[in-house]
Order: sequence, then C-alpha cells, then structure tokens
Amino acid sequence: MMSLPGSGAAARSPLLFAAALTATSAFIMNAEVLVMKLMGPAVPVAMIVCVRSLAQLVWVAPTLARLGLGMFRTNHLKLHLLRGVLSVTSWSLYYYAFRALPLATATVLSFTGVMFTTALAGPILGEVVRWRRWSATLTGFAGVLLILRPGVLPVELATLAQLCSALSGAGIVMVTKKLSASETTETIMLYIGLITSAASLPAAIAEWVWLSPGLWLALLLMAALGVSAMFMWITALRMADASMLAPLNYTRLVFAVASGALLFDELPDYYTWAGAALIVGSAIYITRREAALLRQGRR
Repeated sequence: MMSLPGSGAAARSPLLFAAALTATSAFIMNAEVLVMKLMGPAVPVAMIVCVRSLAQLVWVAPTLARLGLGMFRTNHLKLHLLRGVLSVTSWSLYYYAFRALPLATATVLSFTGVMFTTALAGPILGEVVRWRRWSATLTGFAGVLLILRPGVLPVELATLAQLCSALSGAGIVMVTKKLSASETTETIMLYIGLITSAASLPAAIAEWVWLSPGLWLALLLMAALGVSAMFMWITALRMADASMLAPLNYTRLVFAVASGALLFDELPDYYTWAGAALIVGSAIYITRREAALLRQGRR
C-alpha cells in the first residue's frame, strides 16, 4: 500500500502531516488538469467525467467489501441523487473550463466556490451570515470582475462555465452538510460514485472515440490523480481545521502559474494578479471566520 507524504511523522506532528497532505493535494490537483490540457481536445469531456466517476467507485470498492451492504442504507436518497447530479455538473464544467482557459485564470475562478457558499448559506441553509463574511464575499466577487473586466473584454463561455462549476460546487457543500448530519462518510462517497457513474455514462457513450494507448494511459492517470487528491484533502481535514489548511490549498495557484508559464507560455496580466489577490484573500478570510464561529458555537 502506498504511504502518504510525511506519514512517518504523523504520530509526532498531526498538524505537520495534515499540512503536507494539503500541499501535496494542491500539487496533484494541478497535475490532474495539466494532464488533461496536455491530452488536448482528442478526449471528449464526457469521457473524462465518466472515467473520473468510475475511478471514484474503484476507490470506494475496498471499503464496500469491508463494510458490506450496510453502506447502501440511507434515509436521504433524494439528497444523494441531488449531490450526484451536482457533482457531474460541476466536474463537466470544471474540465471544460480548464481545457479552454489559461491555467491560472481557471484556477483562480474555481476558488469562488467559497463565496457562492457564503452567499447561499442564508437562504438555503438558514445560516446567519453577518457583515464581515458578506464584505469578504463582495470583495471576492470584485476580484472576479477585475479578472473578467466585462464591457472591456468579451466574456468567454469557458469563464462562465468555471463560475457555474464553482456555483455547483457550493451546492455540493451545502447538500453534504445536510447529509453529514446523519449519513456516514463511506455512504456519501459510495453514492457519489454510483450516481456520477450512472449519470455520466450515457454522454460518454454518445461521444465515445477510440483512443490511442498513450491517451488511455493519460486518461487513467488523470482519474487516479483526481481521486488521490480528494483522498488526501479529506484525510487532512480530519486532522486539522480547514481554516488552518486553506492557505496551503491555495498554493494551487502557484503551481498553476508555474505550469502555465513553462508549458503553455501563459503569463497572467496585472488585472489577473490583482483579482487573484482579492479572491484568495476573501476565501481565506471566510474560511477562517467560519471556523472561529463554529468554535464559538454559532454561525
């Protein structure tokens, strides 16, 4: 079994281990979309999503074998269905956007999910969102406007796709919050794999193309990277507060800028850097503020 980064020091320093997992997860998430961009348009997005979904099932299979059919037991099938549909939607838009946009721009826009979650937490979850988090959310969206500059630059379809992916991701967070109150992590993960695989398979069959062995290898590598990154991030969150790990997760932007510059000659302009600073700063503040409110026992 593959050991995780820093596992030898885990018992001595859980926080350090969680930090190592988070940084490694950020690197792997960047590697996942980097492999996809290097594959080019030869592999349809529907096939990518389907293989990624099947990889989720492979990941959960050992747990299913260990725990048995009890993992299927649930009182919230509709919520599981909704979460699965949101996952397929988010992944499809996410991969489409990363294929079309510069790595840095797509990465920064993916961070807006935290702000969408804050904006929707009141009307959907009934949470009280006070002025500090609203201010941070509006600041983050101001960063989006800086990057997009509507009225000055044409708004690309891929840009809207990435924002919609982040919005779907916010929906995933809120549905998961409701599910986690009564469902085990294993059951949630199982239904994600089942529903995303079933939902993505028809589109994958419709857009199926024969791939070379090299492209199949790249596609399987991409799926393995996506599942590995998710596993590391979940493990890290069990060991430390999200507020402490969030800044490390945003190192994805550093990896994205470096990869884009070295491999695709993509250099962010000043507006993108300024917008990124507002978005990342707002996202970190919102995460830390929510953690502080949870510790105080109020939202």
